[in-house]
Amino acid sequence: MKKHLILPTVFAASLALASLASAQSPRQAMKQLDVNSDRMLQFSEIQSFRASTFDRFDINASGILEANEIASMQQQAVGQRRGGPADLDPYASDQNRDGLISRDEFVSYIAPRLLSADRNGDRALSRSELRALR
Repeated sequence: MKKHLILPTVFAASLALASLASAQSPRQAMKQLDVNSDRMLQFSEIQSFRASTFDRFDINASGILEANEIASMQQQAVGQRRGGPADLDPYASDQNRDGLISRDEFVSYIAPRLLSADRNGDRALSRSELRALR
């Protein structure tokens, strides 16, 4: 499995790249996301990571990502991106389309690319499902 190709795609699609500044390699990033160390990415692990991402960028702790906070998130995500899908738009998680991104909306969002990669519907991405994201 070529982790150096697969993991950046997973992170870009889930907007987790914005909070990977401390991760030095895809392997370290996987360890950071795969909390239970089962070598799979459960959607709950991705959502937990998204929660910490939201909290990091919600500077005024309003529970809503405002324009300046979103701009900061996008700037950092694009700066860390090395290829992968172009779906780094935080507004994709704006479920009610009100132009505001609440914590609940951001955390519960799973990118369509990840949803479709979950072929067996178990809300987790196995190694083979991760490989298919290449």
